[in-house]
Parts: sequence; structure tokens; C-alpha cells
Amino acid sequence: MENIEYRVRPVTRYVITRYEDQLENGTASIRTLGEYENQEVAQEVGYALCKAEHERLGLAPGDPRIIYPQMVPVQIAQPQAV
Repeated sequence: MENIEYRVRPVTRYVITRYEDQLENGTASIRTLGEYENQEVAQEVGYALCKAEHERLGLAPGDPRIIYPQMVPVQIAQPQAV
């Protein structure tokens, strides 16, 4: 028989979401727009999506009704002794 080994490994993904709060009717929604393995790519895509919607809506720069994604600090896991 062969050796068989099962392992559980942590996986990090970066998910882009879009949250919308409808103040006039008191409802809110959240949608997932993409999932990426690389933080920098996810950040660039999230920023581009937000900027495109910002321009499409014709909102002034700095308008508080649209919030751009913030960079998430990366925590690097330390290897575990076996």
C-alpha cells in the first residue's frame, strides 16, 4: 500500500464586495464582485470598479457617498513545526 496523508492548509483569498445602503427606504445589500489570490490585483480591480462607478454617477471628488477600498494589511503566517 502507498502512504496516504491528509492535511488541512490555510488559504488566503481577497474578495471584492460592493455594499449599498438605500437610505430612503432603509434597505441595504452586499454583492461579491470577484475573488483574487493576490492582494495587489484585488486592490487594483476594486479601485477601478469604484472609480468607474464614481464617474458614472457624476459625483464630485471626495463625495462621502462613495468609499474607495482601503489596503488590508497582510499577515504572513509563520510555519508550524510538524
